[in-house]
Amino acid sequence: MADLNSIRVFLVAVISLFLIDKVTSVPGTPRAIREIFIGRCEDYKTGAINKLADTAELSSKNCTELWELFSKAWVGRHACDPVASDYKEFVDAAAITIPKDSVNFWDGWDIYDTVRAYSREGQRSWTLDYTFIGYLINGYYFCGSETGDGINYDECPDDGGCGFGTGAADAFWAQASIHFSTAATGRGRVFFNSSRPGGAFQDEESFFAQYELANLTPEKISRMDIYVLSDVKQTPGEDCESESIQKLKTALKDKSIDYICLDNPSEVFHQLCIDYDDHEDCAFLSDGSTITKPAILFSTVVAMVTTRLMTQDS
Repeated sequence: MADLNSIRVFLVAVISLFLIDKVTSVPGTPRAIREIFIGRCEDYKTGAINKLADTAELSSKNCTELWELFSKAWVGRHACDPVASDYKEFVDAAAITIPKDSVNFWDGWDIYDTVRAYSREGQRSWTLDYTFIGYLINGYYFCGSETGDGINYDECPDDGGCGFGTGAADAFWAQASIHFSTAATGRGRVFFNSSRPGGAFQDEESFFAQYELANLTPEKISRMDIYVLSDVKQTPGEDCESESIQKLKTALKDKSIDYICLDNPSEVFHQLCIDYDDHEDCAFLSDGSTITKPAILFSTVVAMVTTRLMTQDS
């Protein structure tokens, strides 16, 4: 009976490990990861990817050298070994100036697409993935191996699979987030989904809370604009007076950073209505037969200018 119980325990352990692996694993490193990295690097240097980037500053970057600095942080190591500081040398070497008043932070994947649309993928303002550092590897998982050529092409840990902020990919984004925050100057923005499960702002296992908010430099930030958004076709959830947002306000106040909070600011909501102009919440854009997509774009610009004038001296 003891042997049978031992076998059962063993089988349960094996099955559990198998299931955990299935849940936390994602496709491995692309075999052309070096070529992808260097190719993106050269493209970004031309100014075609982000027209707000300083091409004169970018011209000094050596893409091959940057790859060597980036890869030495994780190649040849177990997938979960790297920590944020392992990427500091690479991030410092790849850093470029981020224009004043252009930084957009966000928290929670359910707001990511909205922030990218508002930012116009780096053409209006910057999200981390359209900085030089972020663009080089955005959209790919990567991890090392202690065997072969040092790269695992089969599978890598999923987000958080090695623990928060650790592991080849998560540690990279942690260090990139720290840099993005410390490089921010002037007016910043942070976006939240009002209906995010667990609260709009969350301070546990949050890249924004633990790597960006924590590393903001009060002397360099004139104001933080908090945007609490409800997507078109979505029932509004939290707002600027909700408990989670109050917690964020307290954190900013403790850092002596001024802030304002806006529920569904028109400059962002109009942007969303470009995609959902037939929805009842966007009826103000479709009253009459002459309203067209260009008219929606025009109203978006007007809303942006109005919001900036109203909040400029707040």
